[in-house]
Amino acid sequence: MTTTADNSVTSTAGPYPKRWLALGILLAAAFMDLLDVTIVNIALPDIRSDLSAGYAASQWVVTAYTLAFGLGLITGGRMGDRYGRKRLFLLGIALFTLSSLVCGIAPNVEALVTARAVQGVASALMVPQIMATVYAIFPANERGGASGAYGAVTGLAAVAGPLLGGVFVAYDVFGLGWRAVFLVNVPIGVAALFAAYVLVPETKSDFPLRMDLLGVLLVSASLLLLLYPLVQGRTSGWPAWMIAAMVAAPLVMLVYALHARAKERRDHSSLVPLRLFRQPGFSAGTVVLFVFDATMIGFFLAISLTLQIGLGYSAMRTGLLFLPWAIGAALTSGAADGLVGKLGRHLLTTGALVMAGGMLWFALVLEPGASWWELAPGLFLAGLGMGGVIGPAFTVAGAHVEGRDAGAAAGSLSAAVQLGNATGAALLGVLLFSPLASAAGGAFDGNEHELRSKLSAAGAPAAEVREISARLRPCFLDYAAEENPDNQPKSCAPVWEKAGRDPAVKKAVDTVVADSRAEMFTDTFGKFVWFTVGGLVVVALLAQSMPREVRGYESWGEEEQEDGQAEPKS
Repeated sequence: MTTTADNSVTSTAGPYPKRWLALGILLAAAFMDLLDVTIVNIALPDIRSDLSAGYAASQWVVTAYTLAFGLGLITGGRMGDRYGRKRLFLLGIALFTLSSLVCGIAPNVEALVTARAVQGVASALMVPQIMATVYAIFPANERGGASGAYGAVTGLAAVAGPLLGGVFVAYDVFGLGWRAVFLVNVPIGVAALFAAYVLVPETKSDFPLRMDLLGVLLVSASLLLLLYPLVQGRTSGWPAWMIAAMVAAPLVMLVYALHARAKERRDHSSLVPLRLFRQPGFSAGTVVLFVFDATMIGFFLAISLTLQIGLGYSAMRTGLLFLPWAIGAALTSGAADGLVGKLGRHLLTTGALVMAGGMLWFALVLEPGASWWELAPGLFLAGLGMGGVIGPAFTVAGAHVEGRDAGAAAGSLSAAVQLGNATGAALLGVLLFSPLASAAGGAFDGNEHELRSKLSAAGAPAAEVREISARLRPCFLDYAAEENPDNQPKSCAPVWEKAGRDPAVKKAVDTVVADSRAEMFTDTFGKFVWFTVGGLVVVALLAQSMPREVRGYESWGEEEQEDGQAEPKS
C-alpha cells in the first residue's frame, strides 16, 4: 500500500469488483438528499399553514437544514478520511432516515425545524463520502462515467422534486399531505442502509487531517449572528441586540481567519486551508457560488410562496410550473461539461446573464391571470442559464488548485453553496415579507372601486358599501403586517361579521381581498426580483476575475490516486 501527496489510500491491487453496485447505492443516497432540498420548496406553504407557522418559522424550515449542512460538510469529509468513509456514510444515512421520520410526524414547527437541523447534520456526514468513495474505488478511466452518473442523478432530482412535492401535497398521498415529502425518505433510507452495509467497501486516508472544531465553532457563531437577525428581525421588531449581533458577525469571522492562520502554521489542518485563497480564481469562485445560490434559493422560495399564498396556486400547479426550469437546467448542465474547457469563465458570465433575463421575463408577466404558457418560458430561460453556472463554477474555481488540496477545495466550494442557500432563505424576511405591509395600501386602493361596484351589485345599501369599504382597508393592512397569514387581525372581525350576513356581499368582499392579496404579493415579488438580478450581475462580473483558461479539471480526482487504487477495507 502507498500514499499519494493528498493522503489518499492507494494500492497496487485491482479495482473493487462490486464498484458499480456500490455506485448505485451511493447515488440512491445522493438522490434522497437532493430530492429533499427541492421537494420542500413546493410543500413549504402547506407546511406553514398546517402547523400554523409564521413567515419566520417557514424560513427556518429551509435555513436550519442548509446552515447545518454547510457548516458540517468539511468536518464530515475529514471524519470520513479519519474514521472510515463507509462508517460515516452509514451513520449519515441512519441519522438522515431517522430525522426524516421525525420531520414527517412533527407535531409543531419547532419540532420540524429541529429535525431539519439534524437532517442537515446527517447530510454533512453522508454526502462528502459519496464522491470520495467513488474516487477511491474506481480506476481513473472509469471515473468520468461514475461522475456523469452523479450528474444525471442531480438532474433527475431537480426534475422530480417539484413534481413529487406537488403530487404528495395535491393528492394527499396515503392521507399524509405534506408529511409524505419527508416520510418517503424512510423506506429509501432503510433500503440504502442495508445495501450500503453489504456492498460499499470501507476506505480511509492513511494520513487524515486533524479536526478543526474551534474553526467550525467560530464560523458557526459568525453565521448565526448574521442569519438569526435576518430571519427573526421582522417578527421581533429589530431590537438593538440583533443589530449588535449583525455588527459582531464579521468580527467573529475575522477571529476565525486569525485562528486559521495560526492552525495552518501549527499543523496544516485549518478548516479551510488559507493557501487555497491564493490560488487564481478560488476566492472569486467561492464568492460566485455563495452569491449565486443565495439568489437562486431566494428566487425559488419567493416564487413558491407568492404563487401559493398570494395567487392561490395549488402545490401541483406550482410544481408543474417549476418543470421548465428543471428541463432547461438539465439541457445546459450536460453541455456545460464540454463547453467549460473552451469558454472558461465566459460560460459563467453568459449563464448568469441569461438566468437574470429569464427571471426578469417571469416577473414581468407574473400577474393573477397569467397562464402556464406565459410564465413557463421565463423559467425555462432561467434554467438554461443556471446550468451554465453551477457546475462550471466548481470547475473554473478549482482549475488551478493543486492535487493535494482537491478535497479541501471541493468541500469548501460545496460549503459555500449550502451557506449561500441558508443566507438566501434568511434574506426573505427582509426582502419579501417585510415589504408586503408597505405594498398592501396600494394593492387595496387599486381594487377599492371594484369592491364598491361588487357590493352595490350585490344589493348592499350605499351606507353599508361605504362602511364595509372603510373598515376593510385597515383590516387588509393589518393582515399584511401579520407574521402568520392565517391569523385574522382583530380589525377584521366587524367586517366579516357584517359581510357574513349576506352570501353575495361576502363573495364580493372575498373576491376583492383575494385580488388585493395577489397584487400585494406580485408587486412585492417584482421588487424582490431585482435583488436576484443584482446578485446574478455580481456573479457575472466576478466570473471575469477568474482564470481565463481551465486546465487540469478532469484530473481533480485522478491526481489523488496516481499510484493506484484505494484498497477496500473489509
